[in-house]
Amino acid sequence: MVLGALSGRHAPARAEAIRGIALELERLANHTGDLGAIAGDIGYLPTASFCGRIRGDFLNMSAVLCGSRFSRGLVRPGGVGFDLGKNTADELMARLAAARSDLTNAVDLLWSTPSVMARLEGTGKVEKDVAQDLGLVGPAVRACGISRDVRRDHPFGIFSMSHIPSVLAESGDAYGRTLVRWLEAEKSMDFLEEQLRQLPGGPVRTELAPPAASSVAVAMTEGWRGEVCHVAITDETGRFARYKIVDPSFHNWSGLAMALRNEQISDFPLCNKSFNLSYCGFDL
Repeated sequence: MVLGALSGRHAPARAEAIRGIALELERLANHTGDLGAIAGDIGYLPTASFCGRIRGDFLNMSAVLCGSRFSRGLVRPGGVGFDLGKNTADELMARLAAARSDLTNAVDLLWSTPSVMARLEGTGKVEKDVAQDLGLVGPAVRACGISRDVRRDHPFGIFSMSHIPSVLAESGDAYGRTLVRWLEAEKSMDFLEEQLRQLPGGPVRTELAPPAASSVAVAMTEGWRGEVCHVAITDETGRFARYKIVDPSFHNWSGLAMALRNEQISDFPLCNKSFNLSYCGFDL
């Protein structure tokens, strides 16, 4: 998006839809993995085992889309490197329906098991005003009842035309962060079904003009952990003079620290996994 902004040109509509599909598949894979890992950290193995396998189903859908389970090579300057034909879209729809059924069953086990709920509720609570003051992002802030989502607040690409509702919890604890992940997974699957049924026509890539000289461009994306921000500054020849990336974990590590205050040491693994932050993401 930075190069598109600096060149003054946008990716075609079909490319933006495919980018959105890839982004939501990434969200689904990681939210599913987190739901399983949270279950594992409280010793509830059924959901942990199921989600470990279902995460692979979503990763395999990315491989169907572009040949890589991690979507490598998909996003290119000016669009995407792979098109999505009808047969591929139909295959993804079938895989998505099966994964939705399996994930729903796996997560329902969490909500229906009293010992699981007793472990999640009230653990690692972050107050709403604290989350606001710290500037938390992603599921961590939405679990505190604060509606903050780049897809809605600063819409980009397909999200300028097709909106995904932002979901909230109010508890601010491990249960809230778990619940938000599941609700977001539901919304992402709804979005994928909609986009796969009605992909726009046209090309998947456009040629970009050279980047503008002596300019600043900011690109924001709602990644699965939250807001990802890229800032580029070009020199008088149009080459990058400075480039900075801010990962959502940069904002959220302080939230984890607050969640752990006055908690038992045995609560650390659960609190840590309910945030699931990147260690290197703090130091970019």
